[in-house]
Amino acid sequence: MDIHSSYPGPQALRLVLHTLATSAARYGRYIEPLLSLSIDFYVRLFVRIHSSPIDVKKVFSQTAVYYVCTGCQSFYEQPLGRMVENVSQKGNTSLHFKAHTGPTVSERCPECNSALHVAGPMWSGPLHDRAFVASVLGHVEANEDKYGTSARMKGMLTVAKEELDTPFYFTPSKVSSHFHCVCPSLDETASALLHAGHKISRSHACAGSLKTTATHADIHDIFRSWIKTHPVRMDKLSEHSPARQLLSKEPKIEANFKRHPDSVTPSSKVKLVRYQQNPTPNWGPGAKPNGKRKRNDDDG
Repeated sequence: MDIHSSYPGPQALRLVLHTLATSAARYGRYIEPLLSLSIDFYVRLFVRIHSSPIDVKKVFSQTAVYYVCTGCQSFYEQPLGRMVENVSQKGNTSLHFKAHTGPTVSERCPECNSALHVAGPMWSGPLHDRAFVASVLGHVEANEDKYGTSARMKGMLTVAKEELDTPFYFTPSKVSSHFHCVCPSLDETASALLHAGHKISRSHACAGSLKTTATHADIHDIFRSWIKTHPVRMDKLSEHSPARQLLSKEPKIEANFKRHPDSVTPSSKVKLVRYQQNPTPNWGPGAKPNGKRKRNDDDG
């Protein structure tokens, strides 16, 4: 099941990969995603297919459903299966595949107490193979004159190579809108996460986005710390709004927004066309039909 969320690109990729994985499994095969890209209004995936009935069992442990909050867009992963590795006294390794325990979250969002919607099932494994992406990037760099869009190809591949394997991204502007606060810059948000001990990367699917190993609770704590010096007009918020629930909690840490040396990723240090610019103001899908047929002057 697909739902409206703040990260439609990665969600689409994971839904398609799940369909490929389950289709391949019917024939005793499993997939290895090499490069999965959300570009403009479509997805493009490069997948290697392997024949191994035993490895098909691993698909269960790379499948999950996600509970997505309707208020603050926090997501909570519920894996469907798990893989247990046992090592015997002789040193032999055996794998056991079991159903995963759950649920991983209560009926309401722990962050803002809003309702949760279920999305999935989806592929929960990696989207890219870094070695493959690096080899393709090397080929493009060595043959720039052969590709009319080599600048964009280099940008997308460079960001994809750096991406963390976490499921989805977030944007500081969207989180700020949930808190009704002034938005910290991308660099300030990235620096605060790094100072707190989390990893960060950009996402190829959305300009101004971040992927991180931090949970949404960790991200919200950083924004609560930000609000200490950038107060929110509480009189503008209704008593039962998600923003009120988010702001009712005190931050567990004092975030450090001072620039971190790693806040600028390698792909950001060079001039690359990482995200496509719309060629015209009306670029993209048109408005959906309204069901009303325009009447011509010659109609009786």
